Amino acid sequence: MKTSNKLLLGLLAVVIVGMIIINIVLKKQYDSRRNSNIKIEVNTTSDTTSIKGDSIAMDEAIGNE
Repeated sequence: MKTSNKLLLGLLAVVIVGMIIINIVLKKQYDSRRNSNIKIEVNTTSDTTSIKGDSIAMDEAIGNE
């Protein structure tokens, strides 16, 4: 195998390995951004008046059928 062919093969191998590494790094950055943008808000306080009102409204709606 000629020297120039060895150099081209080595260059091709370096480019392919570089693309794989860059792909992995970019995927990790994308996943971390996507996960940090998702925020879960939990509302632990409940309004019993609105719950009772919803229940009454539902009962009336069922009664109107």
